[in-house]
Amino acid sequence: MDDPLAPFFHAHGVALVGASAQPTKLSYGVLQNLIQSGYPGPIYPVHPRGGEILGLPVYRSLDEVPDPVELAILMVPAEQSVEVLEACGRRGIRAAILVASGFAERGDEGREREEQLRAVARHYGIRFIGPNAVGLIDTRIPLNTTFIHIQPEPGSIGLVSHSGAVCGGILDWGASMGIGFSRVISLGNQADVDLADALYSLAMDPYTQVVAAYVEGIRDGRRFLEAASEVSARKPLVILKAGRTPDGVRAVASHTGALALSERIFQAAVRHIGAIQVDHLEALMDAILALAFRSALPGDRVGILTNAGGPAAVGADHLARYGLRLAELQPSTQEHLQAVTPRGTMVGNPVDLLGGPQPEHYARALHVLLEAPEVDAVMAIFVPQAVTPAREVAVAIGEVAAGSSRPVVGVIFGGEIALEAIRVLHQASVPGFLTPCRAAFALGVLHQWAKIREGRREPLEPIRPLDAWKAASRLLEARMQGKRILDPQAGAELAAAWGLPTPPSGLAATPEEAMALAERMGYPVALKRIAPGLIHKSRAGGVALNLKSAYEVREAFAQLIHPEEQALIQQMAPPGVEAIIGAYRDPLFGPVVMFGAGGVEVEALEDVTFRLPPLTRVEARVMLEETWIGRRLLQREQVGSSEEIEALIDILRRVGQMILEHPEISEIDLNPVIVARLGKGVHTVDVRIVLSEGVSVPEEAAIFYTG
Repeated sequence: MDDPLAPFFHAHGVALVGASAQPTKLSYGVLQNLIQSGYPGPIYPVHPRGGEILGLPVYRSLDEVPDPVELAILMVPAEQSVEVLEACGRRGIRAAILVASGFAERGDEGREREEQLRAVARHYGIRFIGPNAVGLIDTRIPLNTTFIHIQPEPGSIGLVSHSGAVCGGILDWGASMGIGFSRVISLGNQADVDLADALYSLAMDPYTQVVAAYVEGIRDGRRFLEAASEVSARKPLVILKAGRTPDGVRAVASHTGALALSERIFQAAVRHIGAIQVDHLEALMDAILALAFRSALPGDRVGILTNAGGPAAVGADHLARYGLRLAELQPSTQEHLQAVTPRGTMVGNPVDLLGGPQPEHYARALHVLLEAPEVDAVMAIFVPQAVTPAREVAVAIGEVAAGSSRPVVGVIFGGEIALEAIRVLHQASVPGFLTPCRAAFALGVLHQWAKIREGRREPLEPIRPLDAWKAASRLLEARMQGKRILDPQAGAELAAAWGLPTPPSGLAATPEEAMALAERMGYPVALKRIAPGLIHKSRAGGVALNLKSAYEVREAFAQLIHPEEQALIQQMAPPGVEAIIGAYRDPLFGPVVMFGAGGVEVEALEDVTFRLPPLTRVEARVMLEETWIGRRLLQREQVGSSEEIEALIDILRRVGQMILEHPEISEIDLNPVIVARLGKGVHTVDVRIVLSEGVSVPEEAAIFYTG
């Protein structure tokens, strides 16, 4: 696949429209960065007054600019942007960066102006970045079209951001820490070039080995998923999303939809694409620092090497937060440590060198830990003191770590002296941190990346309905009848057609029909009221359970069922733990599957997790592990029973495939799914299926149905 941003990064000739000779103007800064970056092509400042800026002749219009010119940077007011973009089109320029603000972020007038830009771009075949964008940087070409005051050093980190300020801040951090970048892409309002374009570009760039994305909005959810998956299949992708709190509640007809808040769905999307999501800017920077310098961490056993007990204890606590643990050092490892460390060293884990270790002590002890088969990674902590220079300790750590394939992270705990030593670590490709908390997080990121890579190796086993004809006919019948929600019996039959474990059931319009169904199924049975608009039947008093005779069925029917209503008669499932399994069609990302604690209080409990289908067996199992109810159920495996766990995994995968294959389904709720005691199985006792609006019945299907 081709790099969609190649016309920007590989342009022959750049025109800066709106160039200024005043050093206080942003356009002056852009021109200065273009020149100082070492861009190899011609640079053309454009301004009606002409003249000269920074030794370059200024052209009065784009028409005067000589060939070659393939990229335009528009530093003009928003009111002039449409006219200038049209001038670019007439000049034959097919790539443009719009820096000015005053567009969609300012209301209706700005949105209309953005639409005018898109119309001009479509007419001339122009791709443009922005408006309200800072621009692009490529440190290898090199090219810097921004007014950011930092010229980053070449490195392996690619950054895409909707915020130019975030770009500037991260680049400034990188310069202070001795960290380089490959490409930087500021998107602004993404009126044309969007996040997916940028991700595809970073996926294709051979110099980018880690991708960081600061995200404020996604224009096309499915294309984002495709582009992000393309990145994470090749290299780590770390995402920080702003604006994660919901700004409203959608009117939904199921528990699944009600619980599918934007943040939960975005988390499901991130897991689906194999990316790493972080919660704040410090975490974004720490994650990309670790991934840029160190390999994935397949194991979870960490050795801590320190000269201070307190920071080591804090580090050990934080390792547990990220799924890691202290390695149990073997006696032989401890003997080797005693032989190379100062007298009195505590050679358990943490390995505490005490107050005055020399750099060679760090080097020898670190070498022993990295050779120990029971250690997967090492956190090396040093608190500066008067005896030993921090910089020399950093050099020693870096020299040993460079010869090992196992990850090493360094902690120099302090301030100015610590920062200097951390830069030394970075020169040796060892990620350095000011606190053990951040170092533990970094190791957790490396471990998470290893699990993501491992998860990709699991094959996706195909899931098919047991009775495809019955599944299709139940949906077609409901659509032909103009139903928005399937009645419970049709829903149960559809679920059974897809292989879901549903108890025997049937609809009854009279007490006699209800009693006949109960006799045929066998007691005890449940009777459930079926009425338009009745969603939570138990909460509304519309359910009678454990009916053990025809008399009880008749009495329940008389008490609960109103004229012109029906009752669902269902064989009672054995008692057990109540879970919920559902699926929901998100407007941005499409089908989503949910698992969590079920019952009438499901929305209050909010013990739920989401994934995008199709699901592998591992993904379905992880959904169980992420909820309290799932972890409780997984404890059954400790007594040798996995039948119910396997059934839940199968149901999750089937529900995901079901909503994928039936676009006419909007929402699926299986609540409750009763997980009975050991050996008694899993039972989907209440199936609620909501149909999508606007999905019409195909003409040939309607003819088939009506005969």
